[in-house]
Amino acid sequence: MQQPGTFSLKQARAMLPRLKELLSKANDELDSISIKVIAASQECEAAEDELAGVKTSSSAVAELKQLRDARKRYEETIACLTAAKKEYLECFERWMIEITDYGVILRDIRSGLLDFPARKGEVEYFLCWRLGEKDIDFWHLENDGFQGRRPLAVLDEYF
Repeated sequence: MQQPGTFSLKQARAMLPRLKELLSKANDELDSISIKVIAASQECEAAEDELAGVKTSSSAVAELKQLRDARKRYEETIACLTAAKKEYLECFERWMIEITDYGVILRDIRSGLLDFPARKGEVEYFLCWRLGEKDIDFWHLENDGFQGRRPLAVLDEYF
């Protein structure tokens, strides 16, 4: 008998098309925002270098104006970088919630690594799948993780 919150292999396999679609969309959106974060980070570094390069050897109005302008640009680039990072985190959280609402455990959104909680008798384990794999062909115990994946063909030998 299947326990609540666990998946049979058939149920997990039936969910794969939808989960593949969600993970692909999530990664496309995260990739797009990552480009913004990288660009904002580069702008911020350039503004920081510009600010550090401003020489103020006297209280000349021109030098002070150059310093104020460089500082303003730097502050603006920090605000843009902060906004881009916030957008990335909000996107990541939104997709994480949408995917895990299906009852799966999202181990890594970028590689699309998912675990489906399963149970055989008293033993709890995970059916393991990652984006790019055609089917659910592996399982692992709770503490084994991805490196401890075993082929489904040997599942009955363990229980």
